[in-house]
Formats: sequence, C-alpha cells, structure tokens
Amino acid sequence: MLRSCLPPIVPGSCCAPGCHGVKIRQSAGVVEYVKFKLKFTRQILLIVCIPMLVQIMFVCLLALNIKQLEQCYNREAQAADYLSDSVKFLAQLIACAGVQALYQVSKDPKYLRDYKNKVLVATVQSENLRNRARADVGEHSETRELEDLFLSLKQASVRGHQAADSHDQVDQAVALFEMRGVLNRVNGVTSKIMGHLTEERREIAAAKLQAQNQIYTIIFVTIAANVLVLLLFIFRFDRTTSQRFTNLTENVMSLGANQKLQHRIGGNDDLAELDSVIHRVSNVMRDSRLKEQAIVKEAVDVICALDENGKFQQVNPAAERLWKFENDEILGKSLLSMVAPEERDRVHRTITQLIAQEESATFETNVITRDAQLIEMQWNSFFSREMKQIFCVAHDVTERKKVERLKAKLVEMISHDLRSPMSALQITLNILSSGSVGTLPDPVAQRVKRAELSLAQMVDMLDDFLELEKLDTSVYELDRHPVKAKEVVDLACNLIEELSTKRNLQIKTSVEDVSLVADKPRLVRVLTNLLSNAIKFSPEGSKIEMGAWRQGENVVFEVRDHGPGIAKEYQAAVFERFTQTDIGKKQSKGGVGLGLAVCKAIVDAHGGAIRVESEEGQGCRFILTLPFGIEES
Repeated sequence: MLRSCLPPIVPGSCCAPGCHGVKIRQSAGVVEYVKFKLKFTRQILLIVCIPMLVQIMFVCLLALNIKQLEQCYNREAQAADYLSDSVKFLAQLIACAGVQALYQVSKDPKYLRDYKNKVLVATVQSENLRNRARADVGEHSETRELEDLFLSLKQASVRGHQAADSHDQVDQAVALFEMRGVLNRVNGVTSKIMGHLTEERREIAAAKLQAQNQIYTIIFVTIAANVLVLLLFIFRFDRTTSQRFTNLTENVMSLGANQKLQHRIGGNDDLAELDSVIHRVSNVMRDSRLKEQAIVKEAVDVICALDENGKFQQVNPAAERLWKFENDEILGKSLLSMVAPEERDRVHRTITQLIAQEESATFETNVITRDAQLIEMQWNSFFSREMKQIFCVAHDVTERKKVERLKAKLVEMISHDLRSPMSALQITLNILSSGSVGTLPDPVAQRVKRAELSLAQMVDMLDDFLELEKLDTSVYELDRHPVKAKEVVDLACNLIEELSTKRNLQIKTSVEDVSLVADKPRLVRVLTNLLSNAIKFSPEGSKIEMGAWRQGENVVFEVRDHGPGIAKEYQAAVFERFTQTDIGKKQSKGGVGLGLAVCKAIVDAHGGAIRVESEEGQGCRFILTLPFGIEES
C-alpha cells in the first residue's frame, strides 16, 4: 500500500548507479573548460564547488528517503493502533453479550445497568473505529462491511435497550439473539480486517527495507561519485595544471640561474599571465646582462673578483690589455705576486683589514706586467661576506702620477726659482722705502711704496698657491705640537696689527685658557687670513671681534666683523678656489680668491670644520672648530 510513496532513485542523477559514464564525460568537459577558459583561482573554486554540489544533492535525496521511511513508520503505528482498537471493540461486544445473558438468567438490575453502560461504550468505540477505518482502510470492501456492521450494531443496541426497559422476555431473547448475530458478523469482519492489516504491515515492512536499501545505495553511490570526481580532477590536474606548475617552476629556476627559459605556458589564466611576466623579466634581464657584459668587456678599468686569499677568480678583458697576461694565466694567480715586492706587506695588510671589517677600501700599488713594466693602479675594493669574494675596480693612474710628479717639480721650481727672487726684491724695496740708503724724492718714494704693496700681494698669492699645492699632494704632513689657543690668537693679531692700525680698526679678543695639538704656523695662517678678510671688508673705525673657547671635545675659534656681509647663495661657495662674492669683486683688494680655500684645506687636514654665518649688511661670522688632539691634564 505504501510502496508507491517511496520514489526510486532517478536514473541519470549523480546518485544513480548507471550515471557514472555520463558524469565523467561531463566532468571532463568541465575540466577542459576550466583549463582553457577560467582563471586559475576560479579553477580551484570550481574544483571545490563541484564536490559541494554533489554533497548537497546527496543530502536532499537522503532527506527525501528518510521522510518516506518516517511515513512508513507512522503508517505502521496507525495500523497497529487500529488493530488494537478493533480487539478492544470486539472484547467490549463480547462483554455486552455476557452481561445480557447474566441479566436474562438472574434478572439482577445491576447487570442491566452494566449492560447499558457497555452498550454505550461499544457504540462510542464503534464510531471511533468507523472513523479510523475510513481513514486507514480507504475504499476497500472492508469499509462497506464495517459500515453495515456498525449500523446493525446500532440497531441491536437500540432493541436491547427497549427490551431491557420493557422486561419482556421474548423481546429480550430476540435482542440477545440479534446481538449474537452482530457479534458473529463482528468476528468475521474483524478477521478480514486483521488479515488486511497484517498484509499491509508486511507491505510496510518491505517498504521500510526498500527505503533503507535506497539510503545505503545513495550513500555508496555518493561516495563513489565523490571518489570518481576526485580521481578525475587529480588525473586532469596532474596532466594539465601540475605539469604547467612544473614548467613554471623550471622557468623560475632558469631565470634565477641566468639561463634561457625552456617552456612557454599557453592559455589566458593566471599561470599563463605569470609565465608571460617571467618571460618579459627574462628578456629585460638578458638585455641588461648583455649591456653589463658589454660595459665590463669594453671597460678601460680592470674589473675583477678575488677570493679571501687574494687570488683572482674573475677578470675582464682590460686586465689582459693592461697587464699583458692571458686570462687563464691571471685566474688563480695571487694579487700579491703581481705587485712590486716593497708594497706586498702593505697590500696584504689592506686586504686582511678589508675582509675583517667588511668595508670598502681604496689603495694604490704598482703592478708588474708580463714584460716587467710597472703600472700604477688605484684599487677600489669591497668585500662581500655572503659571496666570500673581494670585488675590485682597478684604474690605471700611471699618467696621472706622471702629471702629479711634473706638477710637484713645477711647484718646487716656483718655490725656489720664483719666490726667492721675489723675496729678495721685496727686501730691497723695504730698504729703499725705509730711507736706509738715503731719502728718496716723494714721487719716487710713492712709486716704491706701491711696488712694495703689489709685490707683497704677489708673495701672499704665491704662498697661498704653494700651500694649496702641498695640501693636494700625498706627501703633505702637518707638524703638530701642543699649543695654547691664546698664543695662536695673539700671534695672528700681531701679524695684522699694522694693517688694522692703518684702517683705524680695533680688534677685540676673548680667549679661554685651552690647548690643542695643531700645526701652529698653519693655524696662525688660517686666523691671519680670516682677520685679513675682516679688515678688508670692515668700514674704517669699526670693531673686529675674535675669540676662542672650549666646546665639548673641540676648540672653537671665531672671527666676527661688521662689514657688508655675504649673501646666502654665496656662503657655500666662498671656500672654493678662485671664488669671490659680488661685493668682493666690486671692492677688489688684489686677491684672487685663494685665502678661504687655503683656510678650509688646512682645517680639513686637522680634522676640523669651518663655516660662515652671515646676513647682508650685518657682517660675517667665521667659525672654526678643531679637535683637542690631546688629553687635558
């Protein structure tokens, strides 16, 4: 009866046993679509969604079958209740007949009351049983028989009440006989209904078994479908995406190893786009490497790499051109074996210090070529701890050194062959202007005085030039000794006292008792140059301030004037050679712009710093800062 309420598994669905081939082909088509149409991220999303859809369909079918199984259990419970009510109704009728028989024999009123109550209960039970029969039995023949039976029972019940009330024995005997006939009919109908209910319960049991089997079938088919879909995607992923990942990985490894890429991944998904980017990067890097190789190959300087023992690991062609060795002869050769013997210890110490401190270093050395020639090289080196190599760029400075030596000879010639006669001429002019050899006429005395001033300016300019040239050479050394700041300030003021007196200028000093280690003559020269500049540009009758004090670990010297000042755009350039401000050019005093350059060079040699602070129309303040150089007692 309930078999029709449990639908079988629909063929062609994902849970049908015969649908595997169709779904596999459909899934393969999906994978092909994923491969050629979808982005990689969407492929992963689709791979995740398909098993989820299968699980959702599985849950829906499982829920439907469980619902049908629940209905079977409810139907079985209804049949059992109907059977129980039928048994109770039959027992009630039997009890009615028994009580009526007892009443006929004993005429006891209590049996009459009991009979009426039981007939009333049986009537109510018959109505309930008839309603349940209509709902459970339906349109079967048992329904019509029950309707006739219930009608006869109602009529018998009425006659039984009438006979009991009339006390007529004939009527009571007829009522009892009629009740017995109804009871016999109840037995027959009840037997048929019980047989029908028994058959229905067997059908319900079979339906439950079928529902259980369908649930198991759904579970097993779903598991099989998931496994097949998973195997399909694994197979397709291994043949397509996995291989593409392998190719992409090999391309990345080739890119890192500066090798040509071996694979080209097709399609328009993420992997193809990433592979396209890698190919573009590879092309850019290849072009960049070609340019770098061309630069290194055609470079004039030697570019090389040394190991931690100072042996050549790589060199560019410039090494062959300069040193006359073949490339194979240079590789593995120690740098120390190629430098001049007297310089090997110094180069070895430099390399050792470079490796220990992991910093860059610049040094010069003579390299012995294959034909026993000496080439002066300047090395700029850097040690890489990760690669354990020293990378060097060596520049040929042979010609520059020749020029420097010629320049040094020229400076020496100027110093001896030009400055000495000029000094002698200056002494002669001093004697003439002093009147030691006789009084000169006024026109002659004025001419001698102008010549003396011009010669003094030339001597000062020549001294500045020679000082700068000495500072530019590597042989320049300071003669440092402990000196008090007051001594330096007083000596500088004494040297320019005559010049300040002529301009009616007052020099006010303020010096603390502090000492430092310095080259006293050159430090005096710096202060003298600063005071001379202050005197040149200060208005007559003004005041120049000079001081010295301690500031931390330094000694600070200051020279302040009240002249026209220096514009901010010129302040950074006043310490450069041959540089003059617009005001200096207009008020030319015969200088060429070397005095402040000399000051800066000397201060830099002492490890100090010099700067200017000024505003136009407010004068200048030159500040000189030098380290102590000694521990104060």
